Amino acid sequence: MCEFKVLLRGVGEVKDVASDVIYVKVDGNGVILRDIIGREHRVSSAVIEEVNVSREELKLIHNPLLSLVLKFLEEYEKCVEKGEYSEVLEELWEEVKAEGSNMIRSLWVKLKG
Repeated sequence: MCEFKVLLRGVGEVKDVASDVIYVKVDGNGVILRDIIGREHRVSSAVIEEVNVSREELKLIHNPLLSLVLKFLEEYEKCVEKGEYSEVLEELWEEVKAEGSNMIRSLWVKLKG
């Protein structure tokens, strides 16, 4: 069996978050990891960046915007499946746009301001 070492990449850093991982699932909040003895570890605001089976390595990327996007996509899928529109979808989209704008504004202040 193949067990993975899991690395998390954030802005300017990479760190180990889990080892001996045999199960991975992306949900509306991030990534769920389960190791060989059944321990579960949740990584919020993250998605899978790379899976390297030969190195037994799984890389995740972390950013607060990702959690908002995942929640938006989850709600969108619910609307499509039910064939019903939801105002929540618009609210979630506004949150995604607001966080993106905050990120851009912060970067501008840091680099140009």
